[in-house]
Amino acid sequence: MHDALKPAIATWTQRVFASIDACIAPDATIDMQRLANTLAAASMWEGCPRAGDLSGESRDVSYRRIALGNHQTLGYEALLILWPPSHVTPVHDHDGLWGMECVLDGVLQVEAFDLSLDAHPHLVARDTTVLGIGDHVAFSDADYAHRCRNLSSNRSTLSLHIYGGELNQYRSFHIQEEGRWAVRTHDAVRDATLV
Repeated sequence: MHDALKPAIATWTQRVFASIDACIAPDATIDMQRLANTLAAASMWEGCPRAGDLSGESRDVSYRRIALGNHQTLGYEALLILWPPSHVTPVHDHDGLWGMECVLDGVLQVEAFDLSLDAHPHLVARDTTVLGIGDHVAFSDADYAHRCRNLSSNRSTLSLHIYGGELNQYRSFHIQEEGRWAVRTHDAVRDATLV
C-alpha cells in the first residue's frame, strides 16, 4: 500500500470505530441492525481502502487478514479481509463470537450453516447469499458456520469484519464419508496492521 493512502485510511478507520462504538450499549449488547445500516455506507466514506490498494502490484494476490484494531473496553475486533480471485474458505465458525462481515469492494458469496456439536459435528445448509458492495451478513449464535467465496475469477474482493472479541481461534469443518464432518482447530493469524 502506498504511504500516501495511510492518512485517509486512518481517518476512515476512526470513523468505522466510532460507528461501532455508537452501536454498543453500556451493557455491551450491540444493535446489529443499526450497525449494519451505518456500515452499509462505509465503502463510500472518504479513505475507504479498495482491494487494489491492499493487493499491491503483484498478480499473485494472497488471502490476507489485516487488523484495524480492537476495543478492549467494549470488547470487539475489526479487521479487513482481502479475498484473491476465486478464493474459497472451508466451512468454519467464529469461536462463538457474534460478528458482522460487510463487503467494501467486489462480490462475496456466503453459504451459511446451522452447526450442532453434540457427539459429532453436524452441519445443515441454511442459505446462500451473494453480497455486493455495502451488503453484509451478521451472526450472533455459537451454532453458526459459513463458507465464503470470491465469485470473481479475475478481481480481488475486500470486506470489513467486526467480531465480538478477538478472534484468535476458529474451527473448520470438512465433510467425510457417510455425511460425517471432521473438525480442525486453527489459530486466526493476522497478516498485517493497516494503520
